[in-house]
Amino acid sequence: MTHSEYRLLLKTDRTKAQQALFNEYLNYVYAIAYNCLHSCGSREDIGDCVLDVFMDVFSSYDEKGDLSGDIKGFIGTVAFRKAANYYRKLYRNGVGVPLDEYAEAIPSDENIAVTTENSELGTILLDLIEGLGKPDSTIIIEKFYYGRSSLEISKIVHISPIMVRVRCSRALKKLRKLLADKDITM
Repeated sequence: MTHSEYRLLLKTDRTKAQQALFNEYLNYVYAIAYNCLHSCGSREDIGDCVLDVFMDVFSSYDEKGDLSGDIKGFIGTVAFRKAANYYRKLYRNGVGVPLDEYAEAIPSDENIAVTTENSELGTILLDLIEGLGKPDSTIIIEKFYYGRSSLEISKIVHISPIMVRVRCSRALKKLRKLLADKDITM
């Protein structure tokens, strides 16, 4: 869901907008809360944190803000900050280990921002490929995702290998144009 979609739904029906946002991002928020709190909190603590995240999102969302694009970054930031606050509160009550010690205990070279961006780009790319229609989407997926040759693909889509190469070339041109329309460069 994008900011503009949410804002439009918010103008027509506030409850429906909040329900749609909750349904779409519940698993995402839960994953963030669980990752921060599973070592020191109970299921109830994690559930309370998730509900508080959505309350904060609903109450602090600026309907007139100049925002565009996906709302996921805003929700992720609110979720991480709320989960960190819950963690500190639980730690003060004598449960768990300090957040700094926990972070050092499980080092990671993963850059979450890059991973998330790549995941979102992959989703957009797959949606655009599916939008090309059959057999072009099948040809692109088989060639670039599964590494199949034109001969192997021709047996799957029931056209000659030469036509597979021609259709692949045309589909790539369409795909580049669709990506350019979305201001995405690869």
